[in-house]
Amino acid sequence: MKSEASRHPQFKPGFLERWGRKVLIELALSRNPPSKQINETQGGDETENKFHIESRRLIVSGVFWSFWIGFLPSVLFVFFLGYGPGFDTNHLSLHSVLWFLGLLIFWTIIEFYLLFRLGFLLAYKMAELAEMELANEPELYTPLPSMLARIVLEIPDPRILIYGIDPYKHLDKRAALISTILYKSKVFLSNISAKFILKAIIGRSSLRYWIEYISGPITGLWDAVTTYIILRELQKRIITRKISNYLLTEITNLHLSQKNLNQIIRTVALAIVFTKTFHPNFEFLILRLVGFYDDIESLQELDSWEIWLTGFESLSKEEKMINMKLFAILSAFDGKLNQEEKIGFLEIQKYSNFSAMEFTNSLCKKINEGKLSKTLEIVREFWT
Repeated sequence: MKSEASRHPQFKPGFLERWGRKVLIELALSRNPPSKQINETQGGDETENKFHIESRRLIVSGVFWSFWIGFLPSVLFVFFLGYGPGFDTNHLSLHSVLWFLGLLIFWTIIEFYLLFRLGFLLAYKMAELAEMELANEPELYTPLPSMLARIVLEIPDPRILIYGIDPYKHLDKRAALISTILYKSKVFLSNISAKFILKAIIGRSSLRYWIEYISGPITGLWDAVTTYIILRELQKRIITRKISNYLLTEITNLHLSQKNLNQIIRTVALAIVFTKTFHPNFEFLILRLVGFYDDIESLQELDSWEIWLTGFESLSKEEKMINMKLFAILSAFDGKLNQEEKIGFLEIQKYSNFSAMEFTNSLCKKINEGKLSKTLEIVREFWT
């Protein structure tokens, strides 16, 4: 199989992503490999306890330590600020500004470094619970270590076009930009808002000297919430990578015609467009599936709903069912159904006597609950 990353040399991961990937691989090399693999097609109390319960413990641990990683540097910043030149916005001096900025940068670097290292460790442990190998996969833009690193570092999925698939063709770019700006400024805005409200309440009372320290618990709480969100997303993406591995194995074992394989590739492409992001597990599937297709150059307009529908109508009943089931499973990868996916289900529902959307909603629920083996079990039952 050709290395897709080498076919598109314009894609270059950033410094932080490369660092995170390196840390995760070093963690994997420093530990002994798992002694056995999870059976991806069978459920069971043992595997359920191993991932579902233990990953929840990792999340609780991550939230606890993230609070203190956010709390202590913020308090120490305010504490040491008082030992330098007075920082008064009405009488600024060069020394006071430099002292303020130096302390801010120093403690912010400490905070984020510790948060990132904690996130990498928890990400590795969660992948280890699912018995997934953190290996370099040169044919992918996003090998597993990169996927985990991006989530920990809060780096969005790359804005790349693979075989002309545009995941952002239905995305409101202005709304996305505003959302990104607000997200990136969340800590600053929360601190400023809290201080303003407290000053209005406390006024000139004897407690006014403690107002500046409010940044400590606020930053700690925000870091704890952010870590919770990150680890829940890690949980979902690890589960859906396991689903992707299962689907890839099943599809390749079907010995499909090139016509049906073309349609399956288009089904994955539509899932990318409907989800509005190049979810790394979609990337994993489409790049691996394209490697089995004989005439890659003929793969044009993969993200066209009209072409997909025309191709779908020309399939046999069995081939239609394969593509419908695949669409239903992939629509659950981000843990929710959006409007485009619901419209797609209504369009193709007439070709089947079962409710694919009902299954997808059920699968979304299991993925969001972090139940790995139960999720794989219902995917297997649905697919077969």
